[in-house]
Amino acid sequence: MSHLQAENLYNIRGLVAVITGGGSGLGRTMALTLATNGAAKVFILGRREDALNETVAQFQATNPSTKDTGAETNIIIPIVTDVTSQASLEAAYAAISAQTTHVDLLLVNSGILGPPAKIVDNPDGSKPSIAEVKDYLWSIPMEDFTRVFEVNTTGAYYTAIAFLPLLDAANKRRVAPQKNVLSSPLAQIVITSSIAGYSRRVPFDFAYNLSKASVNHLVKVLSTSLTDYNIRVNGIAPGLYYSEMSAGPNFEEGNTGVSDGSFPTSMIPMTRAGGEEDIAGLVLWIAGPSGGYINGNILVTDGGRLSVLQSSY
Repeated sequence: MSHLQAENLYNIRGLVAVITGGGSGLGRTMALTLATNGAAKVFILGRREDALNETVAQFQATNPSTKDTGAETNIIIPIVTDVTSQASLEAAYAAISAQTTHVDLLLVNSGILGPPAKIVDNPDGSKPSIAEVKDYLWSIPMEDFTRVFEVNTTGAYYTAIAFLPLLDAANKRRVAPQKNVLSSPLAQIVITSSIAGYSRRVPFDFAYNLSKASVNHLVKVLSTSLTDYNIRVNGIAPGLYYSEMSAGPNFEEGNTGVSDGSFPTSMIPMTRAGGEEDIAGLVLWIAGPSGGYINGNILVTDGGRLSVLQSSY
């Protein structure tokens, strides 16, 4: 029963992956997870070269044996990229295709928050007047609102489209099917969404919620549209995880919130934020043979937070 052993269920040895937003937060955790567990190449894309290099440095620090041989430069490979620019995505594709013949897994993870536009009670607990609501929300420049969609939705779409030929090439490398033997996973796109895309309550801002709702539908549309090409498309919808983007009022300084009791049950039923292990385990599962039957799904990882938000469920 070796095929049921964890080392085979989550086997990603030799995998070639591309990760946008790989210089921080969940993207960095994804990159380190894949590289640590046997991926052949992990290309990390992002706008900030220093952040991308920090991801590489963290991998070197935790894998001293590869540092001695210089092998780490062949595993995590940083490429400065702006996902809102077709020219930049084309340049990234050219750089990656010069170093690999295929891509097995594309993790579309870049994202930003929007302007802090949400309706909140006054300090005395009273509701703002409708005139105050209008004036506050109207004061947000339209281009600031639109910018969130440009990164979170449009950028995700064009990133997925940019790498289709390399994903198709991965499928063409698969071993021919054998009767009663599980076939290897098809090439896959995984897009990072958020539970905000389901929630009617606005934890951050209107633009972020709406952009992530669009991302959720993008997963569904792409998974259907690419069926004939055998390219799978799935999504991950995280709740509260500590990162540069979520830090601030959600977390006390120096506390990542991963221990029980860090948050009230009214906010997160499990009373803690997600940790690196939570996202790492999910990525290994969806990238390996264990997740090979998943397509068109959005996997919620939020400690139950969505269940206590007013949502569309």
